[in-house]
Amino acid sequence: MKLVDKRLFIDAPPARVYEMLTNAALLVRWMAPVAHVEAWAGGTITWTHLNGDTVIGAFVELVPARRVVFSYGWDRPDVGIPPGSTTVEIDLRPSKGGTEVRLVHRGLSDPMADAHSGGWSNYLTRLATLAEGRDPGADRLASERVPSSSEVEPA
Repeated sequence: MKLVDKRLFIDAPPARVYEMLTNAALLVRWMAPVAHVEAWAGGTITWTHLNGDTVIGAFVELVPARRVVFSYGWDRPDVGIPPGSTTVEIDLRPSKGGTEVRLVHRGLSDPMADAHSGGWSNYLTRLATLAEGRDPGADRLASERVPSSSEVEPA
C-alpha cells in the first residue's frame, strides 16, 4: 500500500477552505457537477464526475476549519476501490493569512495511488483557484474515466 500525500498553500482562510470541502453547492464548482454532502460524522459524501464515475464515502471526522476525514471508493467494481475501502484525510492549518492544506489518501495499492495522485493534484489546484476567488475553468480531467485496476495493476 502507498499513500497519496499532497500539500499546498491556499490564499484563503481555513474556514473558507473547509466550507468548500463540506458544502455540496461549493463542491460542484471545483470537483464534479453532481455532489451530495451530509456534513456530520457518519454522513455521506458522494460526487459524480462529468464522465459518470461516482465516488461514494462517509465522513469519519469533521473539525470545522481544521480537519475533514472521509471514507472513499468508486461505484465501479472494475476500479477495485469499493465504496468506503480507503480514507482521505485533509488537514487545514492557518499560515501567512491563508491555509496550508495537507491531503493524505490511505489504503490504495501502489498503482492506484499513482493514478489518484494526478487526480488529487488537479482537484486541489481547482479548489485553491476557487477558494482564492478565481474561476477554475473547465476541468481538464472531465472526460477521463478512472482507470480500472486491470489497467494499472501489473499482470
